[in-house]
Amino acid sequence: MYTNVSNLIKTVIKLLDLNQESINKCIQIYDNRRKLLVLEGMRKSLPADAFPVLEIEPLSGTTQWATTQAQRPRYQFECTLTVMNNNEELSVEYVATIANAIISIMSNPQNLQMVVENEFMWNVNGGLAPTKILDSNVDNIIYNSNKEGTIRVITWYWYAVIHESYPRWAFDCGQLNANVPTVVKPKSIDLGD
Repeated sequence: MYTNVSNLIKTVIKLLDLNQESINKCIQIYDNRRKLLVLEGMRKSLPADAFPVLEIEPLSGTTQWATTQAQRPRYQFECTLTVMNNNEELSVEYVATIANAIISIMSNPQNLQMVVENEFMWNVNGGLAPTKILDSNVDNIIYNSNKEGTIRVITWYWYAVIHESYPRWAFDCGQLNANVPTVVKPKSIDLGD
C-alpha cells in the first residue's frame, strides 16, 4: 500500500471545490451567509463561524492481490458533516439536503475514478504515470444529532480502491541461523512481461 491517504483526501476536497457552487446553493436556501468548509481530518473543536463543515478522516486500509505483480488496496474514510442551525423545525432537512448534495457528487459515476493528487507510479513502459482511483463510492450513512438542538451531524463512509503495481525488484534473503531469515540486499529479478 503505497498511496498516501492524505493525497486521497486532497483529491476528494478538489472534487468538492470544483462543485462548490452547487453545494453552496443548497446551503444558502437555509442560511445565505454560509458556505461549506471542507477539512482534512477531524478537529477537537470548531468555531461557530466554521459551520457547515465536512471533516474527512482516514479510517483503514486493506489490500488484496490483483495479480502476482500488483495489489489493490481499499482505503476507507469517515466523512462527518456538521451543521449548526437555530431553526429546529428545519435542522434535519438542512443537514440532509447538504449531505445529499455532497454524497451525490462523491457517488456520481463520473467521479468514481479520479486521478489522485500528488501521486505518481513508476511504469516501466511509460515512466512516471499518475495514480488513479480504480473504484470508489459512498458506503453507509448515519444520521445523528446533539441534544443542544442546533447541532446536527451526518456521517458516511467513502472508500477508494487503487491499483498499485509492485516494483520490478525483490529482496534476497540470507540466514543468520537456520530459523531466522533476514533481508540482506535488493536483488533485481527479471519477471518478464
